[in-house]
Amino acid sequence: MNAEANLANRLRSLSIERKGSPPADAATSLRFPRRGVALVGIAVTLAAAAYMSLPLAESMWRPPVTEAISQPAVDTTAQDKFPSQPPKTPPPQSVIGSGYVVAERMITSRPEIGGKVIDLPLDVGDHFTAGQVIARLDTTTDEIELRIARSQAASADAAAHRVEVSLAQARKTLERTKSLVERGAAAVSSLEGDSLSVVQLTSDLDVARQAAETAGLQVERQERNVALHQIVAPFDGVIVTRLVGLGDMVASGTDGGGPRDGIAILLDPNSLTIDVDIAQSNAARIEPGQPAVAVLDAFPDRKFRMRVRTIVSAASLQKGTVTARLEFLTPPSRVLPNMAAKVTLDAPELQANTNERGL
Repeated sequence: MNAEANLANRLRSLSIERKGSPPADAATSLRFPRRGVALVGIAVTLAAAAYMSLPLAESMWRPPVTEAISQPAVDTTAQDKFPSQPPKTPPPQSVIGSGYVVAERMITSRPEIGGKVIDLPLDVGDHFTAGQVIARLDTTTDEIELRIARSQAASADAAAHRVEVSLAQARKTLERTKSLVERGAAAVSSLEGDSLSVVQLTSDLDVARQAAETAGLQVERQERNVALHQIVAPFDGVIVTRLVGLGDMVASGTDGGGPRDGIAILLDPNSLTIDVDIAQSNAARIEPGQPAVAVLDAFPDRKFRMRVRTIVSAASLQKGTVTARLEFLTPPSRVLPNMAAKVTLDAPELQANTNERGL
């Protein structure tokens, strides 16, 4: 041991020491603190990694938790400033019904006297005016009777005129006889005879005048019969159906007959209305003057503005409906009776908006 120690001391004495280099004991003392710092750093790193990995490990091992969605808080101050509005009432519903087109002025023209048809100036679909002739009957026999009546009337007038002349002459004779009797130039019996003649002629004149008046009435009747052979239209309208042809014999309207016995069926297009059936549950929602819109099956792309004219006072027991009659606001074109229609009646609350619909 001593030999080795001496050898070490000799070698140490032979070494060259440099400036700034720490002695061996100092380097050895510094080496240990550096290792401690490194160990402490490694420990801190491992601790931080373990701390950070702990939540991840917990999330892997813990069951999933559903998070509740939080609702936004209600601003009570805003509600106080703007109070809630009351709920709006729904608009009133319309009343819907179905019905048919009805003609208020649609008649079958029948002559008042029978006869043979000799002229039909109008055909189906032709328009006419009030008083226009739509058919003529044969008047040969009635014209002969008219001439006879006129001849008889002329004879009666002549007979009455002769009695008037005789009466005037008898009155003059009576006045002259009175003058003679007053002067005593004639007998009183002559005055009585002349007075009786005046009375008789006065009575004869009354009879003659009545006969002449009767004959005149006979003439008027025959003239009317001749005029009745011309069937004229009672109103403006159109020919719907022609029921006879040239040469046909027709009976007078007073003789009766079926619904198609006559000259023609006449229609006034301006008198068309719609009779619509409405459920009794909606009876309280309709009233006269209420606006409506009608769509005919024949014209599905057209809308007709209507108005309730009247409501039938009795309900239908079989159908459970109430009938309302609607009138067109403007004369319809190409609309015919008995056409089916669907009608929508606005509720009374919507009447103010009728003109804004543009129908």
